[in-house]
Amino acid sequence: MRAGGARGERELVLLTGATGFIGGRLATRLLTEGRPVRCLVRPGADTSQLVSPGVELAVGDVTRPDTLGGAMAGVSHVVHCAAMVSDWATVEEIEAVNVVGTRNLLAAAATAELRRFVHISTTDIYGHPGGNGTIEESHRPSGFSNWYAETKLQAETEVRRVTAFETVLLRPATVYGPGSQEVVGEIAKAIQRRQMLLVDRGKPVAGLCFVENLIDAAILALDHEAAPGETFNVTDGLPVTWRQFTDDLAAGLGCPGPRFSLPYRPALALGMGLESSYRLARRATGLTLPALLTRQAVQVLGRDQRFSNDHARAVLGWAPRVDYREGIERTLRWLREDHLAASPPR
Repeated sequence: MRAGGARGERELVLLTGATGFIGGRLATRLLTEGRPVRCLVRPGADTSQLVSPGVELAVGDVTRPDTLGGAMAGVSHVVHCAAMVSDWATVEEIEAVNVVGTRNLLAAAATAELRRFVHISTTDIYGHPGGNGTIEESHRPSGFSNWYAETKLQAETEVRRVTAFETVLLRPATVYGPGSQEVVGEIAKAIQRRQMLLVDRGKPVAGLCFVENLIDAAILALDHEAAPGETFNVTDGLPVTWRQFTDDLAAGLGCPGPRFSLPYRPALALGMGLESSYRLARRATGLTLPALLTRQAVQVLGRDQRFSNDHARAVLGWAPRVDYREGIERTLRWLREDHLAASPPR
């Protein structure tokens, strides 16, 4: 996937969030394509999956500007995957990473001879409007009910202010695939424990994007001559509902499909209550477990996630390379052989 203006293979790419699901897969792909990669990793982070020829580790933190200058030296491209994906942390904690951290990284990049900065955003910035129509990149949200989505939109604003180098914004939908511990892994565990809760009987469209399809888009965003200044939704564009997705996972795991469901508004109220309770418990006791249900989870599960990928197809020549059936099979193989085998259900 290097069509539309290939660049030199030896140009150094700085990757943030490389110890995460998306960043880790992107690091692997860049190495496969012969591109040297420098990964910005926080002190004490588990970097065992990044030990490979061609990977350079730079210890730093986007919330600490003094650690970023050295990491940026000699870099021609940046892919910014790092973010705090949380729906019950405090607004100050989320802003520190998603907004201020992005601002810090952009400021460090401005002092280097950077060519292009690719920012991984999210379709959550649209505010989960639902409805039958597909959402294009020009859609403007009318409001937010969770801080994560708001901070990701603010981070996009920081990127758009830049004039010193080229920028590209990618907005992936719900990314799934092998290694998706926080989304697919948790759903699979909930299915096995008979605890998976659907909203509106699972009828809303899930808005899925297989991880390798997103990585294809990121590679194109790094190199394509038409990408600078553009914003792209990245979604497989399928009408797969949450009911179908969870039933397919359950069948592949030899489990019954989810049987519990709540209407949207009661689920939203419950999520709000649990979110507040967990936040208070965290302050009082240091609780680290995530809330069982939050507003963001209810919005994702309970509103149609229909996003247009026409712009990425037309400008980048991108198309989903891995279809849903293959994506589910790869995901189930990982769940059975790795994720669930390593952490059997309670």
